[in-house]
Amino acid sequence: MRVDLEYLKGFLDVVLDSEHPDFRIDHDDIKPLWEDDEKLKKLVFHMEILSDQGLIESSTDSPGIGFRRMGTGGFNVSLKPLRLTAKGHQFAADLSKPGVFGQLKSSFRDAGPSETVKVVFALGKKALEKKLDDLLE
Repeated sequence: MRVDLEYLKGFLDVVLDSEHPDFRIDHDDIKPLWEDDEKLKKLVFHMEILSDQGLIESSTDSPGIGFRRMGTGGFNVSLKPLRLTAKGHQFAADLSKPGVFGQLKSSFRDAGPSETVKVVFALGKKALEKKLDDLLE
């Protein structure tokens, strides 16, 4: 399965728009993403990618992000509080900067997860530098 950048951005937007410092996957806007087995697989895939990159983590002492793989290929779901890490917040903020998401989708759509994070941070930094240059002129 490939990383779906629009799906990932939509997920992060829901998390950022939350009024709470942490989130659970039974949030009204996240719950439809795992209504059936196929949707759950996609959600788990993307959340594990976020976790692998250090962008989300449990907000309790309990490790993991709330999914346990079963021998049948299914998942056990645990509704546990999760949080975006500081790196996760920066990633989401950079992804929302003007032009970043468009460039990512057009020029870097085949980048792997680690590369995608690096590209988003680099593009976000360039967007910030451009904005600062414009303000200082």
